Amino acid sequence: MARKKKKVVKKAVAKKKPVVNKGAAKKKAAAAKKKAVAVKKKAAVAKKKAAAAKRKVAAAKKKEAAAKKKAATQKAAEAKKVVKAQISAVQADLKAAREELKTAAKREAALIKMSGNKEAAIAKFVEKWTKQQLSKMEKSLKPKKRKAKKRK
Repeated sequence: MARKKKKVVKKAVAKKKPVVNKGAAKKKAAAAKKKAVAVKKKAAVAKKKAAAAKRKVAAAKKKEAAAKKKAATQKAAEAKKVVKAQISAVQADLKAAREELKTAAKREAALIKMSGNKEAAIAKFVEKWTKQQLSKMEKSLKPKKRKAKKRK
């Protein structure tokens, strides 16, 4: 026959309470507090560094934007100067063309007047010359008067 096993009852081992040294506990608590304060300080310093870095980045972006704006303004001013120079050149050309046109108009008016005067002068000369020629011809057709010789 099989034997019955005996139930083994374990005895509860009484846990020993650690001997607490109150002075050491205070030191540990103070050290933990110091550590927490140090961690907080480190976190605050890190936060400040991050904020400073952000400000630095923002300032750099602002500076870059200002530089871009300045460059764009300068480029626009250069383009404006070029356009003004082109306009001035075109205006100078127009002024020269107007002066040339005035001169040409004056020359044309003078040539027209001269042509009229020329026609009048030619007509006057031809009329006078024709009269002279006709007069010569009439004179040549008339019988010549001979001078009587004086008798001695």
